[in-house]
Amino acid sequence: MFSLKVFTVLGALLIGAQATTITTDKSVAANKSFDYVVAGAGLSAIVVGTKLSAQGYSVLLIEAGKDLQNHAPIYNAERRGELQNDKSTNCNWDYVASAVDGTPLAATIDSGKCIGGSTSINGMVWYRPTKAELDAIESLGNPGWNSAALFPYMDAIEHNIPPSVSQRLEGANYVKSVHGFNGAVNTSFPVPMRIPTAQRIYKAAIAAVFGVTTSPDLSDRTGAVSASTSWTIWWDPVAQITRRASAAYSLLYPAAKQQKKLTILAEHKVAKVIFDKNLGATGLQFGPAAGGSLYTVSAKYEVILAAGSLGTPPILERSGVGAKSILKSFGINQLVDLPGVGLNLQDQPGTGLSALVDSLNVTNTLLIDNRNLFAPVITLLSMDQLFGATQSAAYAKSLKANIDARAKAVVASGADANVQGAKELLNVVVGLMTDKKQPVTELISESYPSVMTSVFWPLTPLSRGYVHINSSNPFVNPRITPRLLSDDFDVDVAIQVAKKARALYQSSPFASLISQVAIDAVGLDATDAEWEAWLKSSSFGASHWLGSAAMRPRASGGVVDTNLAVYGTSNLRVVDASIIPFQITSHTMSMMYAVSQKAADIILSCRR
Repeated sequence: MFSLKVFTVLGALLIGAQATTITTDKSVAANKSFDYVVAGAGLSAIVVGTKLSAQGYSVLLIEAGKDLQNHAPIYNAERRGELQNDKSTNCNWDYVASAVDGTPLAATIDSGKCIGGSTSINGMVWYRPTKAELDAIESLGNPGWNSAALFPYMDAIEHNIPPSVSQRLEGANYVKSVHGFNGAVNTSFPVPMRIPTAQRIYKAAIAAVFGVTTSPDLSDRTGAVSASTSWTIWWDPVAQITRRASAAYSLLYPAAKQQKKLTILAEHKVAKVIFDKNLGATGLQFGPAAGGSLYTVSAKYEVILAAGSLGTPPILERSGVGAKSILKSFGINQLVDLPGVGLNLQDQPGTGLSALVDSLNVTNTLLIDNRNLFAPVITLLSMDQLFGATQSAAYAKSLKANIDARAKAVVASGADANVQGAKELLNVVVGLMTDKKQPVTELISESYPSVMTSVFWPLTPLSRGYVHINSSNPFVNPRITPRLLSDDFDVDVAIQVAKKARALYQSSPFASLISQVAIDAVGLDATDAEWEAWLKSSSFGASHWLGSAAMRPRASGGVVDTNLAVYGTSNLRVVDASIIPFQITSHTMSMMYAVSQKAADIILSCRR
């Protein structure tokens, strides 16, 4: 662990020796050639780029956002709340989302737009997916993509800092077997622990309302989970601040991580992939992110798209890869017929309920936080724990019986390419949800000035949306249609967890702290219809977007194969969350670090 001052001093010694080039000067790329050219400079691009360049290959990353390594609200985790103040200058695409009819939705989409991508602005929560869901990815026709392959990569990237005695006394804990200790990405609990009294009360209330007892570690996914949260952070004793361990701060900026073969061109946007007559990718077309002339850069070996679930499909479509109907409407000649491009878009629809804290406690920092760190306690609940065994069994029966109907409906909505592929996905997701050990909802317990708040969302939603180009102009943002809560079961899950969240504040552990239980628009006697209306008007994406260039068989609507190669092309891969075919039940960082390392090894294996 190093302070930023040490980064700077040691980095200066490396200039002219092996320093990574980070620039906004287009001349480093225009009409130049690199072994590998990558669209994006977020988590996946940085992992792949650093691993390839470490083997002596020249690599170019093209990033639309800025280099904000010295921007305090990004590197100082205590100041992350400031990132919401002016999104245009704080590494955020702030995308507009649309209803099916094209009407803009009230909530915009947070997505990282700087070197480091969303790891520069996210909630920093770290825990692992379940073995069952990783193995389910393989069951969709993706051999080699399973828990045995992916968990070792999670071990390899993580540098866990176990909680101290004082942190354990205030709620922290860990299970050694589900962490790595020699990697580059720091994970730890805050110093000091956040709102320890509130954490203790939340855990007691969760046990009373859900019957779930506290577990030692969120990453220990062997059963029900309710635990204090660790983050991708570390305490800097020199600067006396809690630092964010983003992909950039972990793998790119430190002096020891410099790569003379790695170049990053910031503030430039990728327009499209350049193909030869045999549909081999030969480079990328790009231009200044603010708009202007377009240039080309060549790739000797491969082009890699790592622009994220909302950015990669539009690049493919502008390149002539996608559904003919979409491309034709914008005057783009179809080169490869891949109707799954941009479909199967998924996120978890979240919202929150708050209760007013008694005036005697509003200044108690053991209870109230300024939202410096998100989600001090997280609870993951199965169908049985959320609905009870009887109702859960009825839902399981109904879900399995209606897979065909749901598949037809999602295809009719434009959110999947064909019924057979939709059925394959639904069979997997429904199977995971009806497994009593697989959670269906996440409840995040925290506090703000004057209120206690529970944020929640369905973890594996059945709702699907889509993202497509809105213009052939690469500087026009895509049209994003999330269709959150468009499936009735997702609505039922959201209603039930909302009711239970309110019940937390009515339980005895909170009795002496809460002066008003219901301060949101939904009253204490609200009907299910009123809950549904409120949820649909207030829900926002959890920024865990995935699935829009899915790794699945081409005949099922897939976009990439098990080597992450885009069907119908050569020398073109996708390495980002868009390849994951269905929602996982952890926050996505641990998963994407594993996917990206595996992708780098796949790419390197082709050169051996």
